[in-house]
Amino acid sequence: MSEIVTVEPPQDRAVTLEEARQQLRLDGRDEDLLLSAKLDAAQAELEQQTGLKLCEQVLEMQLEGWLDEITVPIRPCMVTEIRYTALGGATVPLPETDYVVRRRHGFTRIRPASGKSWPELGLDGLIWITLSAGFGENDPDLAIARAAILVKTASLFENREGAACLAFDTLVGQLQCRWI
Repeated sequence: MSEIVTVEPPQDRAVTLEEARQQLRLDGRDEDLLLSAKLDAAQAELEQQTGLKLCEQVLEMQLEGWLDEITVPIRPCMVTEIRYTALGGATVPLPETDYVVRRRHGFTRIRPASGKSWPELGLDGLIWITLSAGFGENDPDLAIARAAILVKTASLFENREGAACLAFDTLVGQLQCRWI
């Protein structure tokens, strides 16, 4: 069983409030609170549907035991450190030479390096995998995600009772296909 916790949350949204105002051609700031809520909802929906983390952040995946191959359910990400509870009870970093990280089918996978095996865990031992997640500013997938958030935010803002947003669904579908 694994759990993922946020160590350092994202500093910004994928789409700024100013960009959303421009998309909606809003001059005033009197609806910024509502617009902010719609932006957050659109980004959360996109991240939930695609399994992607859009903005740079630091996460930690916690495991109760070693698996033959560990699949990280966060995309995109890089493994920055692996620590574990050793037999004596101390928390120990796992040397980078002891494991291999690779991306396959859009997911990051971790396994022991050739000729190595996972170290034995201490009693009630845990494993902590620190991840740097999110897209770089110039990533083309981030551009698709930003376009999706803008159209969804506009739809949510203009149709406050709720309505389908086919442009959003299409862009989300494109992202999902790119990350299969």
